[in-house]
Amino acid sequence: MSDKNMFRPGMSPKDLVNKVRSLPGVGITSTGMRDAGQSDFKNRLRIHDLETLAPHYERMDLFSAEVHGGARWHVGIMNRRESPFEEIVLLREKMPNVILQTLVRETSLWGYRPYPKNVIKYVISQVDIDIWRCFSFLNDVRNMRTICEVVMERGLHFQPAVSFTQADWATNEYYIKVVDDMVDLCGGVEEIVMCIKDMAGVGSPERIRELVDAMLQKYPEMVIQYHRHSTDGLGLPALLAAAQAGAKLLDAQEDSLTRFYGQPPILSLHAYLEEAGIPVHLNRPETEAAVQTAREWIRHYGWAESPFKGTDHTVVQHRMPGGAFPSSFEQAEQGGFLHLMPMILKVMSLYNRIVHYFDVTPGSQMTWVTCSGTVNRYAKEFGLAGVNSLIALLTKFTEEVDQDLDRLYPDEKTELMEFFTTAPGDFKNLILGRYGKLPAGWPADWVYESAFGDRWKEQLAKRSDASPLDSTRDEDLDALRADLAAKLEWEPTEEEFILYLMHPKDTVDMIHFREEYGEASIVLPTSVWHSGLAKPGDTVDFTMMNKPHTVEMVSVGEEHEGYISVVLRINNQTRVFTVETPRAVKTEIRMARAANEVGSPITGSIWRLGNPKRGDLAVGDVVHEGEEIANIEAMKMENVIAATLTGRIAEICIQLNDSVIEGQLLFVLEEEIEEE
Repeated sequence: MSDKNMFRPGMSPKDLVNKVRSLPGVGITSTGMRDAGQSDFKNRLRIHDLETLAPHYERMDLFSAEVHGGARWHVGIMNRRESPFEEIVLLREKMPNVILQTLVRETSLWGYRPYPKNVIKYVISQVDIDIWRCFSFLNDVRNMRTICEVVMERGLHFQPAVSFTQADWATNEYYIKVVDDMVDLCGGVEEIVMCIKDMAGVGSPERIRELVDAMLQKYPEMVIQYHRHSTDGLGLPALLAAAQAGAKLLDAQEDSLTRFYGQPPILSLHAYLEEAGIPVHLNRPETEAAVQTAREWIRHYGWAESPFKGTDHTVVQHRMPGGAFPSSFEQAEQGGFLHLMPMILKVMSLYNRIVHYFDVTPGSQMTWVTCSGTVNRYAKEFGLAGVNSLIALLTKFTEEVDQDLDRLYPDEKTELMEFFTTAPGDFKNLILGRYGKLPAGWPADWVYESAFGDRWKEQLAKRSDASPLDSTRDEDLDALRADLAAKLEWEPTEEEFILYLMHPKDTVDMIHFREEYGEASIVLPTSVWHSGLAKPGDTVDFTMMNKPHTVEMVSVGEEHEGYISVVLRINNQTRVFTVETPRAVKTEIRMARAANEVGSPITGSIWRLGNPKRGDLAVGDVVHEGEEIANIEAMKMENVIAATLTGRIAEICIQLNDSVIEGQLLFVLEEEIEEE
């Protein structure tokens, strides 16, 4: 084992890279605080529990700890009611000698849409993180430029990540070209670690060995880190192959957090590599202690595990990334279509042969929403037989007729042309180039015709090869700050404002939650945070603001007209609370029924009324058929609501940030009558 604390915050990027080069074997990044929770526990692991790992991390001799970024940022705000800024402060205090690492999605940062340059620069400059691992789901290196510039100007470590998949078109030549672009972006290999990011866990051991070798033949001094998920069951041999080929850094997670879709277990990896003759820079006893500590609280998260159990080697076909597995299956379970998941995954595997890109956020959401929506539509209209018929058609198209439309029967061609008609707005933006260039070229023209209908040629003419960094207009930060201040009724802090720039609605909801409930989400034990106090006599003890507190459940009253009275004893003072149940009287939801009534096509949240070109809409405004009049967010995707006719807005039935259900009435339009 090498010197303790070899890698520390504050080291220059060049010193850090040289230290890695001097390792006799490999170093380890622990993903236990970030990707482990995202991949197998739907990002529900709370800082209340994760912070118990910090004292061990301080002594484990890690290269870095991935503690931040990805979808953990958003789910922390939305579900756990935690701020990522709180986490950083807490971890800096408890493990000051550990390098903290985040994951950003190029122009989308920790969100799901391309942000303009001024937002990216502002946000990146304000976050206290040492290593910024950055990937593009299109491997469009141009999209990383602004993040790279700001991180390197700050003297921090920018880590470019190559999005990896195993496919006929994803050759060594293709990846070396991507690496060339990344090296040019960063000014050489002296201050960077090049990450191969195998998000879905589809790289066979020999394919990874071959790729690492090819990269080192081109750049012998390059330091390579390999990140991969274990979905296919081949995580450990793939990591060994990477190390044998010359990778110096590997990602792993605590064995007690390992399920099916995250990174390989750290103790098993350590033993496997050392048996193969590769030294591992890791404090084994302290790592064993960290694994045991996690084992003491992970039992509280059984409810958060994916309902889809076991490794899945067919991931090499459908390529659902590890981080998307649990959340997608959760959505399927909540939506009542979990039984359709095998069929959805099969459709995804066929879809991937038609449109080529990397199924990682936001691309994975586009694939998921497009394919799950189509399968659900078929199931509702034609039953399971209809879904199987769709799969048979896609199989014939991709495998038997080599994607030649003219070799399909006329009725088959007609049916195939409807495949993308219900695709989300973000998919349409994808194929128009609004996220950047697709890695294997644009899809065939029929995809555009299917997605855009009669207007496909008009839309195709708008397709651009430009990076979103060059086409997305700067936002008015002062106006956005004023907007948040108006929603909060106070001047927001810098941290509140940055959260708002990423996720406006969920940030406001979290701030209001914390205003009402204080630090409950931070201080309550996980069993109580998730399930509450179950029966009279149950108590919970916790410390808040350095003072001890006790809450005891005294009694739960009978339900009356949808409300229940609950008596609690808080620090020996009795208080009565009224709890609303789902049976409480609700306002009736109006549904769209007439031709002039615009309904919601999906269940989601209203995040925009109007459109970016003309701004907000009001009653009396004239809108035109096909014009965007609202936008709904669902499953992290934008969905355009268009006017169904040309006329005046007679009624706007919803407000910004409202949650709506499928079919709910959004607008009432009055058709314009031309005067004679």
